[in-house]
Amino acid sequence: HFGSRHVGSIAIVAPVVASMKPAHGNGVELACKQGHPVTKYKKLRPWQGHVKDKACSGCAQVIDRKDFRWRCNHHCDWDLCEVCYDRHWTHVIHSAAKVQDPALRLELLEAVPEERRPSPDDPPFSPSKHPPRQGGAAAGSAVAASEASSSLKSTFVLLIVLASAWVASSMCYSSGATKLLSGGDKALFPDPWLLSGVVHIGGAIVCKAIAYLTKYDAEQDKEAVDTMSASVLGLMFGLENGLYAKVLCDVAAESRHDVYVLRPLVLAASGVLAGTNKPSARLVVSVVCVLLGSWLTSTGGAGFLTSFPWIALAGGISIFRWVFTLNVLPRHGGLPSLWCFAGQMMWPSGLVGFEIAFMSNHGSYRQLLHLPNPLEVLKIVPAIALACGLQLLVEFRVVQASSLWILGLCIPLLQVSTLGLSVVTSEGDLTLSNLLGVAVYGVALTVEAAAFLKERAPGTDANGYLKLAEESQVSSPPEPWHSAQEARNRQYAQPQQIKSEPLRKPHHRN
Repeated sequence: HFGSRHVGSIAIVAPVVASMKPAHGNGVELACKQGHPVTKYKKLRPWQGHVKDKACSGCAQVIDRKDFRWRCNHHCDWDLCEVCYDRHWTHVIHSAAKVQDPALRLELLEAVPEERRPSPDDPPFSPSKHPPRQGGAAAGSAVAASEASSSLKSTFVLLIVLASAWVASSMCYSSGATKLLSGGDKALFPDPWLLSGVVHIGGAIVCKAIAYLTKYDAEQDKEAVDTMSASVLGLMFGLENGLYAKVLCDVAAESRHDVYVLRPLVLAASGVLAGTNKPSARLVVSVVCVLLGSWLTSTGGAGFLTSFPWIALAGGISIFRWVFTLNVLPRHGGLPSLWCFAGQMMWPSGLVGFEIAFMSNHGSYRQLLHLPNPLEVLKIVPAIALACGLQLLVEFRVVQASSLWILGLCIPLLQVSTLGLSVVTSEGDLTLSNLLGVAVYGVALTVEAAAFLKERAPGTDANGYLKLAEESQVSSPPEPWHSAQEARNRQYAQPQQIKSEPLRKPHHRN
């Protein structure tokens, strides 16, 4: 399939770029139609791209609004998809590898971005560094299959570790918040919205401190989330968690984990709206089974209807938050970028809690000066602030490595873990409905895990990230084109294959 997309994308090396004013005078600098260097790596804002599609200026293919694109810093009407960007610099590196003059080779490599630039003494795709596999295509296929299997196992193990971390952080956050807010007038903390504000500000400090300790520099990260997008997401996150905090005032609601009962449905709907999960009959059946299993596994049930309006409202906000989050969520950069993103979101979410607490119960600020047990509060608040930040980080990482629905599939593990702890500690009895709920959820989990392993096997790397642009792995360099005129000559010099039919003898009617 070496059609117009490849021809158009190869042409960016000469027709699009060579006609510009190269910054280094080497003719390979990637620039927009106005001659500005292409260095900006971004996604569309959550409110952009719904009316008019953006096409790649190199291959003319429509760039999906959820995908990253390359632009200049001068807001020119010029976009480049990741495939064309990768192919351009791959071609430049291949061309430099063929150059015998070390000075000219170094000049070509200096135009390549630093993160992609190989050593001048070790040209990429060298036969000495990449010897051919022994055994022909069969051996190569076996090695590729082995590498895919290894990366899939690492992804699966990563998801298990992340799910365990999410369950532990969620338990800490729920139990800590309930301990502070329960008790009515004798509660340790005066207001759930105020607690949400304090916890999120503390979580923001923790996340930013961890990002700083890992020496993460957002200015050097091309996938770093801008402040405006993080603030919008933080406002929705603050409203969502403030509503959950109102539910956690009830001890029974916390023991049943009512705030998480509808979360699988919310995440499945978010994935369908965002386009990362395809609507299907299997997805509908799995969502129903997960919801039913979560409901039956909970140690209770009737009191859920009391808090249902708040949970449903928070779930609606969560759907929009996750759809917008997928537009800006970094795909690379590891955990430091996610710590920074979580910290960016938690600043405005904390301000939301403070503002609503002031409007709904401004007397709660005075009550902070008369807490019944301030030392206990000082012990619990930092713990749940760290748990809140860790919970948000783990959710980001799970979505990075898999999808929103896989995250929703992990949510009932919280109810299952709570049920197991209550049985082990003899604090609760194991009923028939609990066993039925665990069985139904286990069937849904097994079916979806098998589907995940089947669908994602060839599409993940060693770190668990999805490979969205396999075209960037070029097996052989394209033939270099040295000028726009030569490119046009080659394009129009191709003989047109016209399917001709033998002439038919005219039929004359007598």
